[in-house]
Amino acid sequence: MKGILLIENDGFLRELLVKYFEETKRYEVIGAMAEGSNVLELCEQGNIHLALMDICTDDDNRGGIKAAKMIKTKYPDIKVVLMTGVPETDYMKEAKEAGVDSFLYKTDSLDKLLEVVDKTMEDYSIWPELSETPLKDITFTLSKRENEVARLICCECMTRQEIAKKLFISPDTVKTITSRVLVKVGVDNIRQLMSFMLSNDYFKPEEKKDEIP
Repeated sequence: MKGILLIENDGFLRELLVKYFEETKRYEVIGAMAEGSNVLELCEQGNIHLALMDICTDDDNRGGIKAAKMIKTKYPDIKVVLMTGVPETDYMKEAKEAGVDSFLYKTDSLDKLLEVVDKTMEDYSIWPELSETPLKDITFTLSKRENEVARLICCECMTRQEIAKKLFISPDTVKTITSRVLVKVGVDNIRQLMSFMLSNDYFKPEEKKDEIP
């Protein structure tokens, strides 16, 4: 049985993945965390063959990439698979520079995830094609506040509490605004929103970098 280190900041998804992999009877989740800064401590304990990590972790918006670099530098034999709900080509470039073995989107099914993990353990390197995130027509208009919240979700990977603090509004207000954005865009959840907005290049380059006044 192969050991997996899992880094995922979404508690529900983390528990789902732990259960899913252990039910395969081929993998054992040695550790499951929301942060990537302590990955080497778990790797030092041995029996970890693959690290499956989200790019956005609780301690860093690029925590998975940084953790991947640490792992591949000290333990090059450990396979690393990164996953994200954000179809940013910069993420793939940084992941490759960090030595990541495979990369996939969270919009993929669990069966696809397992296939990527299996193939990676067989020394294959699996990377998505840019054509896998097709462009769609923009048929909605967001208010200034809705656009601010959507940008912080999609470009900064901020939580509801972080957005509330940054914009000086309550978490409940952020939740209400987010719900309106999801309805206007026509998606069911945050991951679909991030995938749609960024794959369609909805936010202007300066919007991704500038701070909100």
